[in-house]
Amino acid sequence: MPRHPLKKKRTLLPDPIYNSVSVHMLINRVLKSGKKSLAYRIVYNSLKEIGETLGQNPVEVFETALDNVTPRVEIKPRRRAGAIQLVPRVLRTGDRSKATALRWVLEGCAKKQGQPMLNRLKNEIIEAYKKTGYATRKKDELHKIAINNAMYSKKPQIVINAVNQITL
Repeated sequence: MPRHPLKKKRTLLPDPIYNSVSVHMLINRVLKSGKKSLAYRIVYNSLKEIGETLGQNPVEVFETALDNVTPRVEIKPRRRAGAIQLVPRVLRTGDRSKATALRWVLEGCAKKQGQPMLNRLKNEIIEAYKKTGYATRKKDELHKIAINNAMYSKKPQIVINAVNQITL
């Protein structure tokens, strides 16, 4: 029996303007030092500029960019027989894979110094939408590592199929 009871998963409410949960997840991750109004301003202005530059619905562009960057597997290091093996595991559709994709997008924003956060976020989302940029490279690297280490998982063919699955 576990010593601590399982924590209840908090449900995140959608953001007030675009009525999207994933936009609210982005706002919560842009948040620095508890300044949520600044995070709202950064995200909403960057989404507005994305809509103006691409001429499409900015939330749909953001959702597509997140789908392009979302990994299908994760890698957990396991210690077996004195060696550390990277064991890939298939991620079902859920918040864990989406959180990883958001983390990669914001890491890409942090790498680009010398311009305001608004422009960095806008550029990174557009690059993810076009399947280029930092977050897409991270996803491709992770999938290559997963294919190379698929033999360590219990069902290697499932891992390979998940990585090679083509989304239309």
